[in-house]
Amino acid sequence: MRVAVPNRRSILEKAKAADLRPQGVDGKRLQNVLDRAKKFFRRPSRHADESVERHMSLMAQSVERRDWQAARDHALALGLLGEQLGDPGLVKKAGRGLRRLGAGNRAWQLIASSKQVPGRPEWDGSDLAGRRLAVERREGDLAIFLQFASLLGPVIAAADRCTVFVEPRLAPLYRRTYPALDVRLEGEGEVAAMDADVFACFETLAKHFWPDEPTARAPFLPLEPDRRMVAQLRRTYLDRGPGPLIGFAWGSLNKSKDLPALDDWRALLGNLPGRFISMQYGDVGPALSEFERWAPGRIIHDASVDQLSDMDRFAAQIAALDAVVTISNTGANLAGALSVPTVVMLDDGFRLSWPAFGETVATYPSVRLVRKGGQAWASAMQEAGKRVMEIVGGVGDGR
Repeated sequence: MRVAVPNRRSILEKAKAADLRPQGVDGKRLQNVLDRAKKFFRRPSRHADESVERHMSLMAQSVERRDWQAARDHALALGLLGEQLGDPGLVKKAGRGLRRLGAGNRAWQLIASSKQVPGRPEWDGSDLAGRRLAVERREGDLAIFLQFASLLGPVIAAADRCTVFVEPRLAPLYRRTYPALDVRLEGEGEVAAMDADVFACFETLAKHFWPDEPTARAPFLPLEPDRRMVAQLRRTYLDRGPGPLIGFAWGSLNKSKDLPALDDWRALLGNLPGRFISMQYGDVGPALSEFERWAPGRIIHDASVDQLSDMDRFAAQIAALDAVVTISNTGANLAGALSVPTVVMLDDGFRLSWPAFGETVATYPSVRLVRKGGQAWASAMQEAGKRVMEIVGGVGDGR
């Protein structure tokens, strides 16, 4: 079965031209958060089941109160109902919610179940010795390839041959990190036509290799950037002045995000030492002009790096840095997958890629989360600045 891939070119062209200066948001912020939570938990089931309606409503209310234990209980109930009703949409919704709520392996069980392809032998966790495994994402954004990359080491060791279909921009990183992996490009062939014994999505791998969160941490292996390119970019940036080198990004095409306004970055940029390297896609000129006023001579925009068309060079840029401070975006996930010390600033939304509470991320040991917490962004920005200062303390021209 062919999996539909979004029109990547049109999305990338739109992103390249976008002026992503965040706009200030007034008192509607909280209402926007609540509206997003209600939308997320809108009943996806095709079944007229009162229990589904009740748990959906109570879960949305729990998220609104930030009562994570209650939200987890309702998500667990919804997952069980989805299985009983044979409703993949409800199963997936429950699994995705549980992933944010720290429910461990149950989240992977549900998401993997919802992604199974009828008529194709799904790997059931049995011995892979002498067998050929094909792995694909099936659905989801680019972050899937970054969050689950560490799973491939154990898979390669267990299987006779492992083939992974990846987003084309990430193929060099995957091939460099796992030379024994058979890396294929998405869209260049039918997965079903693969000469494989069993198939899996990334969540199926997580179901069998990550029974709990500590296990998710244990086998972490960073993606391997082009080390020559990393050294060349680092030298180039340090030629502009002493480090540390701090990457930052501030804008998003996702209009549902509550982002710090440009002026919120003033104190952070003014108080931190070193050079600030833009990791932002889109039309960065207007924003950089403002940042330059607050950190004169310390802002670097490298036009040779275009993450939208050359993710490998973008990875080398991130790996050349001493720290990253950013909103939630692809760069935050890539920095985590590269094991670069990173501070991610999160609004109060119920975000797919990040835990709903806590400051750590099991799949990215080098990432720390700073949450807006219902306050003005100034407080979170101050906390983020402190975290970055702790990371770069004592870092100058070297590491």
